[in-house]
Amino acid sequence: MKQTFTIKESRELPPHLRPLLHNLYPPQHVPNLFSFPPQCSLYTGWLGNELVAAIAVDVRDLPTTHQIRMTDAAYKNFASLRGLIDRVLYQFHPHIGHKTMVSLNVQNAQAFQRFNSFTAIGFTPHLESTVYDLPVLPFQKETYAQWQLCLEHPETYALWSSTRNQYARLLPGALPLSARAIDECHRKQGAFHSLRRNGAVVGTMYSRIEFSRLHIHELHMTCDSTTTREGLSFLQQSSCIKLKEIQDVKVTVTSLQPSLRYALLKQIATRTSVSTHTFLKELTPYPSVQ
Repeated sequence: MKQTFTIKESRELPPHLRPLLHNLYPPQHVPNLFSFPPQCSLYTGWLGNELVAAIAVDVRDLPTTHQIRMTDAAYKNFASLRGLIDRVLYQFHPHIGHKTMVSLNVQNAQAFQRFNSFTAIGFTPHLESTVYDLPVLPFQKETYAQWQLCLEHPETYALWSSTRNQYARLLPGALPLSARAIDECHRKQGAFHSLRRNGAVVGTMYSRIEFSRLHIHELHMTCDSTTTREGLSFLQQSSCIKLKEIQDVKVTVTSLQPSLRYALLKQIATRTSVSTHTFLKELTPYPSVQ
């Protein structure tokens, strides 16, 4: 007998079914399964009584910047994950009043080489984000006097984000950051920096210190390849001098930032196995019936 595919929001699951969610995720990637902020949900897909897929959905920026973010995908059956995503978006679609961009981020997705599995439900492969290990090196160059790494503060976040969002499609996640998202990153001890050369802004950076590691979650530079490499060299030296307890630096760079990736390799960075595929889909409102 054919089993029925159903979807359930994780908050609706009875206590005896909740442990199944932990079994669906690798131990190092289990999301915070039940303590979601308002307007964030974890949707689960079921074949009969078997849990086969899950996806987290964040619609907090839907009313303002018309964005939906889908993350933390897990699955036993790839077709079931695709079906779950399609069903969840079908539920949201009647409530879409403006053109809305949906991003789907999937980590370490060797199975996602079959991109046509997502194009079949309207997604387009957009970019791949990869994490690099960048060594911290204690050296000095005279040209470092031309560089400044400037920490932004809440009163300057709007200006920083307007610069950063011009290049949002090139960065991890591929969507503009809203004021709400920036405020949340700030509350989670994230740091926003502008990278300046001779007083002019040539880059933006968002980072967090996680234990003894500095993780630069996004970095964008608007200079030529030689200057980009010198900027990375300056960041290596700054991390060594100013953050003495830092053991290593990780930098996330996307496939749409080839100059930055090339500069990282020139600075002896090594690619890790951590990568994320980002797919995009635009939802348009249903036509009104007169």
